[in-house]
Amino acid sequence: MAFNNFMKKVSDAKDKVAGLTVESSAQIMQWLEEYKKTMVSLQVFGLSVGKIRVTAGILPEISTTIRGSLNNIDQNQVQKMLEEKHEEKLLTAILSALLTLTKVREVIEMKVLNDILIEVSLGIPPRVSIDLQ
Repeated sequence: MAFNNFMKKVSDAKDKVAGLTVESSAQIMQWLEEYKKTMVSLQVFGLSVGKIRVTAGILPEISTTIRGSLNNIDQNQVQKMLEEKHEEKLLTAILSALLTLTKVREVIEMKVLNDILIEVSLGIPPRVSIDLQ
């Protein structure tokens, strides 16, 4: 009897995880659609996809890198795009990070650092990080 209860709990847990996986996969597909739109917008700044990694699991994740040069980033153009496309969350996160990075480079006076590597994680939770190299 205890074994049957255990098996029932395992079955229930499996069903819950399967439901979670379906929900998170659907969310990631939505993020991928947003990512495609984001990349179209970022091409204006000469940014391009470096690589894409897909991680399967209970909580799947898609990671990607975006490469470019900070010399191609015009702060006024970034600010204008932020205002025009403020409803696009992923684009807004990347553009905000780019603005911050341009200001950091000005403060630390390291004009020799020009290459940028943006790492985007489309998962739960989503993340954006940016390196200046």
